[in-house]
Amino acid sequence: MTPQPLPAVREFVRDRDPAYFGRYRLWFQQVAPWCDDYRALIPVRPGAAAELDAAIEALPAQHWPLQRINRDDHAWGWSLDRGEPGQDLLSLEQLADVCYIDARNLRWALDRLAVYLVDARLFVRSTGDADDRWLDEYTLAEGCAEVRRWHCPEPGWPGVFAVYEALVRARPDDRELRRFVAFAHRERAAHGGDAGLAREHLARAAALDEL
Repeated sequence: MTPQPLPAVREFVRDRDPAYFGRYRLWFQQVAPWCDDYRALIPVRPGAAAELDAAIEALPAQHWPLQRINRDDHAWGWSLDRGEPGQDLLSLEQLADVCYIDARNLRWALDRLAVYLVDARLFVRSTGDADDRWLDEYTLAEGCAEVRRWHCPEPGWPGVFAVYEALVRARPDDRELRRFVAFAHRERAAHGGDAGLAREHLARAAALDEL
């Protein structure tokens, strides 16, 4: 497992480099300002919703996995149970079965939108189709998006929990990350379907809580 930079591009790219472009089923897991599984809900800065809408509308034609939603207008069916009433959010979620997208373009788009968003952290990966042996770690701070790609080039991709646990060991003082990894273990226990593995995930979550 080796960290690799995800190239920053100045404009939308169309070269379909197979290292970054693929037919993906994107999965978003949010670390901060709260934990979420399968999607990220990033609060919009107060008063910036109209500018965010315009920036999204100005993006090139692409099946972007993002849209602005509002806690009051979109509460029904969206499980928007956290945050302030009336709060605007940028939702990152796989809304279709698959998505043809270049990871460099997703980074480029989020870097353009970050100025309208509060600071946030999330992981993005693919759950199948094309090369799925990568995990992108996004940090949105001070109006910019920084990305690190964790990649396992050898056969036998160990899965995202191997990456999460390695990052916890490498960053013992990162309490946000530790809280997220405990959350991810509980989510896997709740939805994994294997009772033995579920007990292991719950035990690991409890151990992380005690650190």
